[in-house]
Amino acid sequence: MTTDQRRGVTARTRILAWIMLVLTIAVFVIVLSTARAELSRVKVQANEELQHEADKFRNFASKPDPSDGRPYTSVQKLMTNHLQTNLPEQSETIFSIVDGKEDQRSVDDPPVRLDKDREFVARAAQVTTPQTGELDTDSGRVAYAIMPVQIEGQSETAQLVIVEFLAGEYEEAWATIWTMTGIAVVALIAAGFFGWLVAGRVLAPIRELSETASGIGENDLTRRIEVSGNDDVAHLGDTFNRMLDRLESAFDGQRQFLDDAGHELRTPITVVRGHLDVMGDDPEDRKHTLELVGDELKRMSRLVDELIMLARSERPDFLVPAEADLTDLVLESFSKASALAPRRWIIDSTPEAFGIVDEQRLTQALLQLAANSVDYTDESDTIAFGGRIAGETSDGMIELWVRDTGAGIAAEDQNRIFERFARAKRTRHGRQGTGLGLTIVDRIAKAHGGSVTVSSVQGEGATFLLRLPWHREERETS
Repeated sequence: MTTDQRRGVTARTRILAWIMLVLTIAVFVIVLSTARAELSRVKVQANEELQHEADKFRNFASKPDPSDGRPYTSVQKLMTNHLQTNLPEQSETIFSIVDGKEDQRSVDDPPVRLDKDREFVARAAQVTTPQTGELDTDSGRVAYAIMPVQIEGQSETAQLVIVEFLAGEYEEAWATIWTMTGIAVVALIAAGFFGWLVAGRVLAPIRELSETASGIGENDLTRRIEVSGNDDVAHLGDTFNRMLDRLESAFDGQRQFLDDAGHELRTPITVVRGHLDVMGDDPEDRKHTLELVGDELKRMSRLVDELIMLARSERPDFLVPAEADLTDLVLESFSKASALAPRRWIIDSTPEAFGIVDEQRLTQALLQLAANSVDYTDESDTIAFGGRIAGETSDGMIELWVRDTGAGIAAEDQNRIFERFARAKRTRHGRQGTGLGLTIVDRIAKAHGGSVTVSSVQGEGATFLLRLPWHREERETS
């Protein structure tokens, strides 16, 4: 078993232990509450029966003797008549005590004869106020009520004893309690089994996430978690996969940066070292060598700056968008570009609108396109700036362009000029850039959620078009 598997089992066991603890406490509380309710029910029913028999006796004693129609003058006769006419329930018995001795008993066959229990009879004979209680006997627990009886003007005293046998009721109550306990135990076992299965299913994506994370290295960022469903665990898997996408993109960007830097800097470094190695003492030779070295160092510096720019384009803070006047953006970019070289600089149109863009990045993109046009034009050629809003709805587009009437771009080059270090076959002036300028323009456009395209006919010039989503703020009107 691997370390990750052991950790998975441990986590699964821990979760199941907490679930079982909570369920056990809940079941214990339910069973205990049920037991208390059942046992309390037995006592309540017994008290109700005792009260019912006592009320029946009071009602009987309030009536005259049916033999002569007069009130009872003998306690013993009162007790005898009541016991003869009152038939007790199957789980109860009634007997009387007269002058401290057991006298009469109801017609029944009780499981235990309390009227023969001398100690109980003696204690009951001393009762002068109604009294209830419970007692343990050989036939189980009983509840009893003792009602003292005395006729005014008579010295004779008596007690009516009502006994409720609770053994059957308690057996029924305990049967219910034990049944519930058995069901609870079975339910806990089933809950534990299914909880183990559910915990395994719940933790499986997390375990897979852990295994995926531990198996990811710098040379393998392609592994992903299989996500199914739409619960919190699936959301966690999606979030982790998106994080891996960002990491893979970042590592790819770093590798690309290192590859590009190593590939493109190797030649100028070799040129510089080669000329420095063969540089002699002749002043003219040293001057020529230093000029050549200085030119190569400038090119290296520009290359490094552009590589850093490309690396930054992968970061979320590459753009700093804010509301900008798009007309001012075109005019200011045109003003700066017109100083690059003597050409026929014109403005086709300007977008009369505001938009949420990174003004500095778009200016950089337009200047890069203008510099590219300068390389492919002569002094007699035209370079034009322009812009407009295509569509006036919320899904409108900002269109900015730089066009020229220069040499144009060959059809086979148009599909690749926005790639890293891609260069057209020739310029009119024989200059070769770093091959990163148009790539940077492409990154700026994509960072805005847009694109850059080129349309060109060789010998008739080229038009570079930036198309960006038009995001705008609601401006206050007075």
